Amino acid sequence: MKIAKECYYCIYTQAYNLTNKLKLSNEDSAKVLQGVAKILSEYYLDATPPLIAARVYDLISKVSGIDDPFKYEKLFSIKEALKLKDNLKLDFFKACKLAVAGNVIDLGVNSNFKVEEELEKIFSIDFKFDDSYKLYEEVKRAKSIVYLADNAGENIFDEILIKEMKKINNGKIFYFVRGKPVINDVTKDDLIGLEIEKLATIIDTKVPTPGYQLEFASEESKEIFYNADLVVSKGMGNFECLFKEVKREIFYMFKVKCEVVAREVKAKVGDYIILKD
Repeated sequence: MKIAKECYYCIYTQAYNLTNKLKLSNEDSAKVLQGVAKILSEYYLDATPPLIAARVYDLISKVSGIDDPFKYEKLFSIKEALKLKDNLKLDFFKACKLAVAGNVIDLGVNSNFKVEEELEKIFSIDFKFDDSYKLYEEVKRAKSIVYLADNAGENIFDEILIKEMKKINNGKIFYFVRGKPVINDVTKDDLIGLEIEKLATIIDTKVPTPGYQLEFASEESKEIFYNADLVVSKGMGNFECLFKEVKREIFYMFKVKCEVVAREVKAKVGDYIILKD
């Protein structure tokens, strides 16, 4: 999925907000904002949003000297999600909805999310697209599944869905994570000691982008990605990197959080999506 005009403003606003969060000096803030403007000027409408965002967040890390600006927010999100996990006893279809509800944890788009509110309403909401029954049938047949992770905290709800997948078919599951900290996307280090280590093979994809951008992906992960029987993609970042960009079937699962993605998927902001494409 390529950028639209709104993406320039969105990315620049994210950078501005992060200079405030990190309490950068006026001088360092100016370096960041001028640098971001230069990066944005290098792209027409020919790149995915996560590709540009990766360069922007890398610049911020270099100027600030902070490699993982959302480190504590990620730890907090995982901790809070774990508090909810033990009380959630679900079947496969409810676990799918729960996994999508967890996608509200997105510090790049919205830092005022309320996970418990999402969970309270998710089972009574009609999804804009709900291909969970198609997903169920494909899980039954799949000998290998790639599950593209998204944000820290959301990964706890992924665990619940993956456990349900393994009840249906105990095939091989590969859990793909980012190669370095970017926004609040989950990395291998964020998963140490969590149940996912027992449920799936965790793959550090080496991508520095907030989405599975194939041009940066390791050869190992690309081989697994293309040869897997089934690919499940969580979150808007992965959708932005892969939708109309790759030639293979993918199940996309996310909450629509911006007008650009809404137009692309023919939905509205706030809609919930489980879509086979």
